[in-house]
Amino acid sequence: MLTNLQVIDNSGSNNRNPSTLIPIEADGFHAYGDAFALDEQWIVFLSIAGHKDAVKAIRATLLTDHWINVGIHEICLLPRTKYGTSVKALPSGVVHTAIFIKNDVGEAETHYALTARPDFTDADLYFTALIKHSSVPVHSGWRAWLHKRAVRRKEVEVLTTHGIRGIKISLDDASLAEDISTALKKGKVKSAFDNASLLPFSKTSIHI
Repeated sequence: MLTNLQVIDNSGSNNRNPSTLIPIEADGFHAYGDAFALDEQWIVFLSIAGHKDAVKAIRATLLTDHWINVGIHEICLLPRTKYGTSVKALPSGVVHTAIFIKNDVGEAETHYALTARPDFTDADLYFTALIKHSSVPVHSGWRAWLHKRAVRRKEVEVLTTHGIRGIKISLDDASLAEDISTALKKGKVKSAFDNASLLPFSKTSIHI
């Protein structure tokens, strides 16, 4: 499966609420996670913090395609999928590692969008993902209708998350364009040409 991860960045903001630390265990090594996003049992994003040896061992376990326990979840990396990692030593001596899906945007068939902003709804997150990944022009006033349509067509799914919000998106530009055209003709959405420009998608993404 070809996938792409988009993160709605809130660097420098105070919007993210502190989350409960979740225990992580692999082969007798223990650490903690403050955020994760899962597609069923597969990791989309995982934040790990703890002693450097434990974090290194857990990271190695995942990168060799073995399973780990995160709270009540037994999870693994998605097969045939590229992942990126970032490692940072904190002043306290704790090491923090983030593991996240990383595929070329142009090759992606499935998109994941994540945010730590509590003010973002699923409709906001879906609309922002459309701007990045679809070639169909859309208008911000259609946000609720676009999300409702995607849910009805099973083109968007809510991920299992902790500390962040995330969705999985399957785009079909031909179907989306056809549905927008029909909705405009039937008056289900208002034309934006008279008072605002449509937003085309750049098909670029923000990565961690």
